[in-house]
Amino acid sequence: MSESPSVEMRVAALVSGLDSCVMVGLLAREYSEITPIYVRAGLRWEDAEIRALNNFFGALAEDVVQPVVEVHLGVGAFYGTHWSIGGVDVPDTNEPDDAWYLPGRNLALLSAAAIYGGTHAIKFLAIGILGSNPFPDATEEFFHSLEHTAGLAMNTTFHVLRPLQGMHKADVIRAGGAFPIELSLSCASPVEGKHCGVCGKCGERRGGFIQAGILDPTDYVESIPV
Repeated sequence: MSESPSVEMRVAALVSGLDSCVMVGLLAREYSEITPIYVRAGLRWEDAEIRALNNFFGALAEDVVQPVVEVHLGVGAFYGTHWSIGGVDVPDTNEPDDAWYLPGRNLALLSAAAIYGGTHAIKFLAIGILGSNPFPDATEEFFHSLEHTAGLAMNTTFHVLRPLQGMHKADVIRAGGAFPIELSLSCASPVEGKHCGVCGKCGERRGGFIQAGILDPTDYVESIPV
């Protein structure tokens, strides 16, 4: 019988779209056990995103990657009529970064991962933050503070891993060249499980492939200039 993975080599990794899929693939090369954590918060793209994640991890076929753990955390009371909940239109590729900001989202996600980690003896938490993230919950100060506070709350020591922190979308796509990234979903308004091709997330994905100089294998319902 094989030995259980060392506590020091286990990671609870927050997963969602292309970036975090690549992140898990990279972590699988260094750690003995990766538990993908998917936080369901009642956002409009979640059903399609979790299907895509399961397809991606199935094709990735890494023994160290465990089945996705779903954590349910409703945010309707926080965000009200925000476009991510439904109702108003999803921002398109021409909208500024601020249009995509969900205040406190990283706080909610990492808190969920920390509680899971604290109850499953996992000290490493991973999040797919890119170097281009301009928001206050993506700063060094925030992550250090979260490690300290979550550690106090769970009576342990946490380390927040950010393997993509120095990267932009094109860098992530290049780094994920050996992974089945065509199966990942990066869309805020999916149509029958496919990328809409119009929203800002689709625009960022398409632009990343262009900048990376790699043929985009994604199936978009519509195609607009980026």
